[in-house]
Amino acid sequence: MADIYQSSISSKQTRRKKSSRGREPWLTIADAIVGIVMLILAFATAVCLINPHIAPERMGILSVVALAAPVIYLLDIAVMLYWVVRGRWRMLFGSAIVAIAATTALGKYCRVDLTRDYPTTYNERKCIKVMTYNVANGTAPGIVEYVKEHNPSILCLQEFLFDYNDNWDVLGDKYSTTADGFHDFSCEIMSRYPIIRHGEVDSIRRFNGVWADVRIDEDTVRIINLHLQSTYIRAQDTQFIEEYGYLRDSNRTGRLRSILERLADNNTKRARQARHVREFIERTPYRNIIVCGDFNDVPLSYNYRHIAHSLNNAFAEAGSGYSYTFNGFYRLLTIDYVLVSEPFEVLSYDVDHTAEYSDHYPITTRLKIKHDNDKK
Repeated sequence: MADIYQSSISSKQTRRKKSSRGREPWLTIADAIVGIVMLILAFATAVCLINPHIAPERMGILSVVALAAPVIYLLDIAVMLYWVVRGRWRMLFGSAIVAIAATTALGKYCRVDLTRDYPTTYNERKCIKVMTYNVANGTAPGIVEYVKEHNPSILCLQEFLFDYNDNWDVLGDKYSTTADGFHDFSCEIMSRYPIIRHGEVDSIRRFNGVWADVRIDEDTVRIINLHLQSTYIRAQDTQFIEEYGYLRDSNRTGRLRSILERLADNNTKRARQARHVREFIERTPYRNIIVCGDFNDVPLSYNYRHIAHSLNNAFAEAGSGYSYTFNGFYRLLTIDYVLVSEPFEVLSYDVDHTAEYSDHYPITTRLKIKHDNDKK
């Protein structure tokens, strides 16, 4: 009887070994593929992390990698979970280091706020309500009514065509403006507060930047509105990527190279502009500074870091969740910003993803100027 029992156990063990051997080649291949992917992701993650610190002129086409930073981070997590399931602890250790390194930049894209779970009401008279919006010419039906309804104290517009926007005149009696009929730029600042003076951002190519000094109670605030060099990615390029045209197009290599080269070339042009903007900010004689606009660059970029140096990102201060501002490329890109100097307290930050008047979404933030005599 014992012999029969022992024989049964041996038979089961043999079957298990055969079954295990049958699966092993596939698991080995899967492990090898994931291992290669992990190395590629580690390199891509490293590029994303060093990208803000090295000028695009030196990074070349690698400066484009940061555009995919959110996807790269998610893939880092997926690889780490794969090694957990496989029980490959050495590989897990390596992937965990990469994922942890990536989290150092996660706050620029995603912010978890566990304290606000209900709508907050504000005394609008005590807030400086700032809206920045790339309006894509500003001719979409309903866009003026949308802005009027949200009633910002300060409105920064980009890609605004003055010659075709008579319908915006309805706001003229409520706002002072940097548009004076002689120097009209594609960027405009409209303010409910008196504009003391205004002009063009020094050294920035025409239509890319304007500034205005506004008087808010006893304070003078310098507002800078920017639209940096476009990526020049056309609608057909976006369609080619989003609809996986590169899987079908026989000339996909040429088209992808063209897209990447344009991205890298215009990234370099923006870098020169970003350095000029930084110099302009440093020459500003006032402590109270608000910088708004379409930077055409993601948070993990040299150009964003250069402009945002010494300024606070309103999203990082008061935003929540994953906040994209561009309606394209799978809605992954944050390229529009509100940056403020230290005297400002950021009370709220919102991106309205229901506003479909442009390929960008409007950002609205509420600010308060802190004074030395304010109660702590």
